[in-house]
Amino acid sequence: MANFKELRTQNISKGILSHTYSDNKPLIDLMSPALEMINNFTQQDPLRAHYETSIVEALKKVTNQHTDFILVVDDSKKLLGVVSSADLQSSKTMILAQRLNVARNDVSLRHVMTPLSNLTGVSMQSLSYACIGDALQTMEHRGVMFLLVTASNNEICGLLSAREISKKLQVPLHISPIAHTFSEVMEQIDHPH
Repeated sequence: MANFKELRTQNISKGILSHTYSDNKPLIDLMSPALEMINNFTQQDPLRAHYETSIVEALKKVTNQHTDFILVVDDSKKLLGVVSSADLQSSKTMILAQRLNVARNDVSLRHVMTPLSNLTGVSMQSLSYACIGDALQTMEHRGVMFLLVTASNNEICGLLSAREISKKLQVPLHISPIAHTFSEVMEQIDHPH
């Protein structure tokens, strides 16, 4: 041991244990980067279902996959809209079944989805400079529960869910849907949220 030198030592009788390693991810809040909450479709394939899938079958898929939403697609896998797990379980499905004069089990995703035309998109580039609070404010202002995320080529590459943000951050949601058609206006009057 002649090649080594002795280190200088310290008295540790009054030492305080430093912060120990934690396997937990750091806590996130409304000021955290919005990218933290994106369901990025390039990293994990989102749950998809055909528009004729019954809401009962869709709810089973959502539960088994532990996700908050389903992308609704047509025969050629083209995106038609989005359905949340809350939509599948809401009382609106019973009202809709009555209006369609069918059993609740016969209500399909096409009846309860938010169509693509009523959804809002935001670029991945914009989100790279935004915080979660900015994304939530955008959803509240637009009256939407989801923001679809687009890549530079305008392809949809992800999704932000207001319910997932609310659940993860334990913050209340203040989102009121905005009617886009006369029938939606009448539905809001008949059955306010």
